[in-house]
Amino acid sequence: MASIQKTKSRTWQVRYKDPSGRHRAKTYRLKADAQKFLHSVETEIARGSYIAAERGAVDVPTWVQRHLDSRADLGVTTRNRTQNIIDVHIKPKWASVALSDVEHADVAAWAKQLLGTLSVRSVKKIVNVLSAAYDSAVRDRRVHSNPCRGLKFPKATPKSKIFLSAEQVEDLAGATPDDRQALIVYVLAYCGLRWGELAGLRVQDFDPLRRRLNIEQTIVDDGGKSFVKPPKDHEIRSVPVPKFLVEKIAAYIATAGMTDLIFTSPRGGPLRNRNERGRWFNQAVDAIGVPELTPHGLRHTAASMAISARASVLSVQRMLGHSSATVTLDVYSSLFEDDLDEVADRLDRARAETGLRDSYATGSVRKIR
Repeated sequence: MASIQKTKSRTWQVRYKDPSGRHRAKTYRLKADAQKFLHSVETEIARGSYIAAERGAVDVPTWVQRHLDSRADLGVTTRNRTQNIIDVHIKPKWASVALSDVEHADVAAWAKQLLGTLSVRSVKKIVNVLSAAYDSAVRDRRVHSNPCRGLKFPKATPKSKIFLSAEQVEDLAGATPDDRQALIVYVLAYCGLRWGELAGLRVQDFDPLRRRLNIEQTIVDDGGKSFVKPPKDHEIRSVPVPKFLVEKIAAYIATAGMTDLIFTSPRGGPLRNRNERGRWFNQAVDAIGVPELTPHGLRHTAASMAISARASVLSVQRMLGHSSATVTLDVYSSLFEDDLDEVADRLDRARAETGLRDSYATGSVRKIR
């Protein structure tokens, strides 16, 4: 049985047995505080939610690092990005702070401090790393709840997107030094590949008869080293290729072997985004008057052209490799709004083709039963 006893030093000691059978004691200066603790312990034991104090005594950085090290689902890039967040933001702030000592107000104050120098998106990513570790701590019965939950952030300012017209894509391709760079521009702008997917394309991934590029691997550059890994979210997909581009790709790889990469650096190694931007891409976008455009930004052009060609949301989602149609709509909702006028026009045409006549004159009054 749990009990409260007054000590010789005139404090109040709570004694109880935890679910494992271990005898425990905790001392308070005030009897009211001791009674409050005893009530909470008895309630937690009865509900099966009791957590021993030492379970939450591990310091925050140690647990966050342990959580990252235990994850087998992260790619090299994501793992290194998360490690950087731990080293730069979590360790300095939460060093020597126990898991169980962090409250929601502490995390809210930290996030507010970060927002003084970082964007909303960046702060959300940082807090998400801490939150994921706390979710793991809850599952491991080290803390009762995640103090990051329910945190409110200012509304993020949407990043402006650059949509090139077909004419501008031609100008960009024409501003490149040779056929290799021009073909890279065309593939990015018309197929919407991520840079790593472009770098990972092999000759065997090109299907000229079906006019498809099969995205089966991606090459990422991290710390000066290149790694081959599955596509994002492990989603192998097939991307449509316009006929004019099929002919250009076929001519470019005419003498290549099936396992060769379609695009390589001038020295034959894997494409590296930073190197290619410095070598020719930045100069080309400057030449056509859009210096802020990035290779990844050409995905927006691919989406814009597909939507203008009346591709459905699902088609655009599959083409770009988004995890869901919801993501596609979130990113490109403004482009799909133009379809509403076309829907109305099509409904008009569909009715007109039936040859039906109005059953009552416009402006007439009819009694509704």
